[in-house]
Amino acid sequence: MVLFCNRPVKTLLVAVALLAACNDIARAAEVFIDISRQRTAQIIMAVPRFNMKEAKENLKEDVNLAEDGQKAMEFDLLFSGYFSMLTDNAVLGEIESKTADARHVPWDLWKEAKVNTLVKADYYALPEGQIALETFLFDVDRHEQLAGIRYTGQRGIFRKMTHKFADEVVYRFSGAAGIADSRIAFTSKVKGNKELFVMDYDGHNQQQITKVNSIIMSPEWAPTGDKLLFVSFHMKRPAIYVLDLHNGKITALGGKTGQSQSAPAWSPDGKTIAFTQALDGNSDIYTINVDGTNLRRLTNTDSIETSPTWSPDGKKIAFVSDSAGSPQIYIMNADGSGKERFTFNGDYNADPAWSPRGDKIAFTSMLDTRFNIVVKSLDGLVEKQLTADMGRNDSPSWSADGRHLAFTSTRNGTKQIYIMNANGNNQIQLTNLPNGASGCSWGPRN
Repeated sequence: MVLFCNRPVKTLLVAVALLAACNDIARAAEVFIDISRQRTAQIIMAVPRFNMKEAKENLKEDVNLAEDGQKAMEFDLLFSGYFSMLTDNAVLGEIESKTADARHVPWDLWKEAKVNTLVKADYYALPEGQIALETFLFDVDRHEQLAGIRYTGQRGIFRKMTHKFADEVVYRFSGAAGIADSRIAFTSKVKGNKELFVMDYDGHNQQQITKVNSIIMSPEWAPTGDKLLFVSFHMKRPAIYVLDLHNGKITALGGKTGQSQSAPAWSPDGKTIAFTQALDGNSDIYTINVDGTNLRRLTNTDSIETSPTWSPDGKKIAFVSDSAGSPQIYIMNADGSGKERFTFNGDYNADPAWSPRGDKIAFTSMLDTRFNIVVKSLDGLVEKQLTADMGRNDSPSWSADGRHLAFTSTRNGTKQIYIMNANGNNQIQLTNLPNGASGCSWGPRN
């Protein structure tokens, strides 16, 4: 069976070219911030307002991009956890008033403001409704330009260009790719149904991407970022479907016909899907190839087994079982062998999410009659509660770098999507939809 969502979800493309002035620091000869120079405090970063360059085309509608770009860049870099920000607009404005050229840096003034690194940007109109963004990263301590990249595309993806350079800054600083150019999928009620939505990781550009007029739940990104798994009730029974984000086509996943399916999870290599299937009223964990072949039953007990999540190497699966009398998290080999219990604290532990770094699992735990997010290391030595005294918190989902989590919370009344650092700091609400938002899944880097 093949369905279609209400419209195709086109992949956003950004033309990227290194500025001619920066060819000496292209990726072939990268320059990184020296992490050994990091002080006990975080690196202090400044991001002045983006500068709108003069152009033949009227850019009145783009004046706000200066502030939008600055705020987006500041959010990305601050949330990365590597930087603290100079946010005194009076200081930023005074220093920037000394020059109108993004490539000119008054080093002494920035040093006097105790800034270590600096991001500057110019933008201007191009023909046919396009816009160019020229971005620069400077090491103030060493009076060096570290990166310069020119992005072009339609005005509607201006924020995406900004996110891409924020990821470049994080990469130059840490050697690891950032997650600013990633998206989060979730579900929300629409006219009595529940449909699938996606948004940028910072909550912007929220879009409904299905219109199946049913109840949708449990979205799950493919490792390649071009497909989404989800569960829908539009054929009366819960079943798993695959949404192709390039063309909007929705296809039913293979499995035993007529059986209830739920909780899909894509393997790290994108070739296999683990899921829950109820056979004769009993739920167990199965795997199946993406093309619908090779259906395998991994658990076979009288208990309820559900919510599988893969280890990053694809060799193990964590899942929930009530075989001990209450829902607890277990780990087994990907072929179903070697089942071992993982959680022991609390009477209810569910929603496991394996960190992309492979060293810990986040999950939902009932603690003192409330549901909260907990992270536990694979060796069992560290178990930390990340949320407390703020409504019901559940459904954790890791960012691609393993340094952040998305989750849902009712702390402000309705269930909404939040993000936070993996240590529980910096909890930020992303959605504020009247009908709430749930079932979040943080996608890979675009």
